[in-house]
Amino acid sequence: MMPLLMLMCLINYLTLLFMRNMKANKITNRVAWFRSIRPGDVSKGKFKDYTALQSISVQLAKFNATRGKQIGVYIHARYLTEDSCVILVGVTLEQRKKELEDPLYKDEWRKLIEDEENK
Repeated sequence: MMPLLMLMCLINYLTLLFMRNMKANKITNRVAWFRSIRPGDVSKGKFKDYTALQSISVQLAKFNATRGKQIGVYIHARYLTEDSCVILVGVTLEQRKKELEDPLYKDEWRKLIEDEENK
């Protein structure tokens, strides 16, 4: 169990390093940004300060429960609070269902961030 935990910590640390190097876009309209995300997309948004990040999780939860279901996308968010950035990753609803059912699959969406950085 301990080696698995150490491996997961290492993966999270490396993912964080990759994410910091991604180009961030200044976000002025959050809902439009959410609507632009499709399965397989990775997008990094920059905000003026930490307080601007605080309501994103609520808005994103509402989007995933309504519009996201309609268009067949679930959006994950990774927060980089020190940089006032958020990275959004879109997955299909089928992928989301598998994440909830299979503990070994739950972090697969994070690999899309690494793939984006390696392009």
